[in-house]
Amino acid sequence: MKILKAAALIMSLSIAGMSLAACSNEPEPVSSDINIISTQAQNTTVSLPNGNVDPNAESGNFVFTYKGCNFVVNTVVDESKFPDDDYTAQQQASCAGQGIATNYSFKGGSFWAETYPGSDSLYIVALCDDTVTTVEGIYIGSTMDQVKEAYGEPSTATDTLLVYEKGSSELRFNFDGNGAVNGIFYIGKF
Repeated sequence: MKILKAAALIMSLSIAGMSLAACSNEPEPVSSDINIISTQAQNTTVSLPNGNVDPNAESGNFVFTYKGCNFVVNTVVDESKFPDDDYTAQQQASCAGQGIATNYSFKGGSFWAETYPGSDSLYIVALCDDTVTTVEGIYIGSTMDQVKEAYGEPSTATDTLLVYEKGSSELRFNFDGNGAVNGIFYIGKF
């Protein structure tokens, strides 16, 4: 009986040793007719200064406020500061294949926020309907004149777009064919 236990132990250790020897970090030799493009992981993230965080964002960027909570792009998202649990958080692959981002939807979709891929920093806030407004009172449906009255002259202007720049952020207003706001976006930039 002792001999069988000893033999089983030796056999188990031998199998474990062979398994470890087979798993190494060294690449297996390949045929000379195979061209290796890269051995790096293909799932990379966008690399921006300071991990996508702007130390001056709180005081120097545009701010969207919802129920007393400030949303400022290029700052770290802290879910504990969200005003209530009337939101959903979902992780998803970025559209550019740059990694995983977190998307937050609020109050049945009245606005959403998303982090930079591979980061906890807020990249974009998009207002979706007229139940929410900018701090200056602009909402989906406002006119181009109302936007200019609230924000002044934009950095970029077309018939369908006004862009305002502040710090490391942009505030974009999209307009429909009748000159009414149909999209409001707070966007981080570096």
